[in-house]
Amino acid sequence: MPEGGPEVGAFLHVLNRTDMRLTLSSVALAALLLPAAVVAQTQSVLPRTTTLPASTRAMALGDSYVMNAGHSDVLFYHPARLTSASGFGADLQRWGVAASAAAFSGSFDAFGGTWGLGLRSLQYGVPDGGSFQSPVGQDHHFVSGGDPVSERTATIGYGREVFGGISAGLAVDLVDTRVESSQHNIMLVDIGLSTDLGPLGLGLTAHDLGDKPFGDFGSGPSRVVLGAGAYGQQVGGLDLGLAANAGIDAEDELTFGAGVEIGYYPIQGRTFVARIGVQDVPDGSDVSPLTAGFAFWADDLTVEWAFRPVSDADEGGTHRFGVRWR
Repeated sequence: MPEGGPEVGAFLHVLNRTDMRLTLSSVALAALLLPAAVVAQTQSVLPRTTTLPASTRAMALGDSYVMNAGHSDVLFYHPARLTSASGFGADLQRWGVAASAAAFSGSFDAFGGTWGLGLRSLQYGVPDGGSFQSPVGQDHHFVSGGDPVSERTATIGYGREVFGGISAGLAVDLVDTRVESSQHNIMLVDIGLSTDLGPLGLGLTAHDLGDKPFGDFGSGPSRVVLGAGAYGQQVGGLDLGLAANAGIDAEDELTFGAGVEIGYYPIQGRTFVARIGVQDVPDGSDVSPLTAGFAFWADDLTVEWAFRPVSDADEGGTHRFGVRWR
């Protein structure tokens, strides 16, 4: 017991908790202010695996993550929410025959918290001579030819509750980017905090901290995102969910996305879910701001699909498919 008796011990305990709160508040404030100090960069700067959708469910909801989903792919959005994650999953997205992306993730408990492991890949082409700059948006992924781009990103993350329902998380991305014969290997870091406000889950995350050797783009985050969402509000015989995000990118531009989902369960343990969302799009892009999707939940198995229209695409848009198990 600390010198001075139980009263002093109680005071020191309160003081330690106050210091921790101030520390976490400082981290959140620094994350919000960092983009102002970042040298301007465009949304088209590589790597792209860390900025394109990494979850089929999130893509259908305007690339907004449902905070109480409990899936391992939260690693790519808000690593502090890993504390409620379990199982593993895989996703595949295609832009016609010209480009494709894949993502794999899993999670497990160890050392007082939850670990997440992930792998993302992306293959597409940029106009000849594009170097490490690619066109803005996703519509160019439907165009064959040009300089081939290949990206591989391995991610390891850790999240744990620090006190009073507040969790902290860290994710490290090891990125390999190749454009023709050029190759760069870099390390980027995501850091964040998370908590619950009633039934609503909240997360604040700074993404892609670290040097980006594809020009003079600084080492600050590519974006800082505040996300909110939850699923499970019952209305009659339906379950409702929502997700939303707002952020600031490295050019101090506001980004946002939001979506709703409706679940119908005619049989216990069998749920059909419809989703629709909206997301901001870059100027000059042919990608629609609207997103949509569908899922089927069967006990611990989830099969899902997401779609985003692209006006100039022969296929009508880009499709993403996902499978999860927990």
